[in-house]
Amino acid sequence: MNPRPPLGVVGGGLAGLAAAIAAAQRGREVLVWESGEIGRDKVCGEFLSPEAEEDLDALGCGDLASALNPAPLRTVALFGAGGARLDLTLPGRPALGLTRAALETFLARRARDAGAVIHERTPVRGLSPSPSRALEVRTPSSAHAVRALVLSMGKRSTLDAPLGLPRARAERPSFVAIKAYCAKTPLEADVELHVVPGGYVGVNPVEDGRIGVCALLDGAFRPAWPTLLDLATRHPALGRRLTSLGAPTEKPRGLARFGFGAQAIARTCPTTGAPLLFAGDAARLVPSFTGDGMAIALRSGRLASLATFSPDPIRAYTRAFSRAFSARFLVAGALHGLFLRPPFFELLAPLVGRAPRLVEMLYRATRG
Repeated sequence: MNPRPPLGVVGGGLAGLAAAIAAAQRGREVLVWESGEIGRDKVCGEFLSPEAEEDLDALGCGDLASALNPAPLRTVALFGAGGARLDLTLPGRPALGLTRAALETFLARRARDAGAVIHERTPVRGLSPSPSRALEVRTPSSAHAVRALVLSMGKRSTLDAPLGLPRARAERPSFVAIKAYCAKTPLEADVELHVVPGGYVGVNPVEDGRIGVCALLDGAFRPAWPTLLDLATRHPALGRRLTSLGAPTEKPRGLARFGFGAQAIARTCPTTGAPLLFAGDAARLVPSFTGDGMAIALRSGRLASLATFSPDPIRAYTRAFSRAFSARFLVAGALHGLFLRPPFFELLAPLVGRAPRLVEMLYRATRG
């Protein structure tokens, strides 16, 4: 039995599970705490970029496509409120339309098979020094000493304020998101992106044939399905799409008050010296239009886990995170500003449509 304290992981989403698998594969004891149930639906665009294959293979999950049968996504159609349309074919291998619920369930099974211990419905209430000067993770029912901690607790957490994360304060600008599923319906492309005032609405199929609808909107909007119906009255293409989809097959979900600003990447616990490594949305949220959030979560979780094997995990992870993501966050942030201004889209769409190499270059840039 390994006498050293285990690696702790807060959050059983994509980043946390990737971290758990990567560490357990290398013989380390791993404890994962997830506040809810793994495999529940999330407010997410559910577009898995093809570069995720590298991380899935490294995690021993290269059979994901055959196991889950995700929807292949090769073509994209962007629609403006004024009638502009831009049709694109994604370069390289197709992306995958796959629900977070299915992907997390798959990864959790692989993490447990690798030896990780996952505690569901177990929120982390606090962090403090243990008698041995390790870092103690406290839950409502127990406390565990860990040697390092990967924090992958999504867009918001009760730990934000105690850890002094920037998102514990009101972020400006702030955004809301809306997620719903509708019955199987033919689309005009594998992915439709409708640019609306203050945001955009993505539509794509997932593994079971349902159509996922995910909107990112300015924080002044209410994160509810009627908001999309109201926007559709001023956006003809979106109106036609929502009419064809009909009512959601289950209750839509909403998320309010989050932003895309930089967060913490890595820091040292001031009382124990233990490394605290942030992964996935806890580190930084990529603009949703890129469809790269799930791939970034997988890679950042794996990189954080591997960094804990380094003599200096803080430095190792900070450098790895910067190499992997700095360029794509920079490009995605610049393009995001254009997507939030529909008149710019109406102006630029015809020009970009005549420059396919530019489109390919920008697509690859948002993926590092």
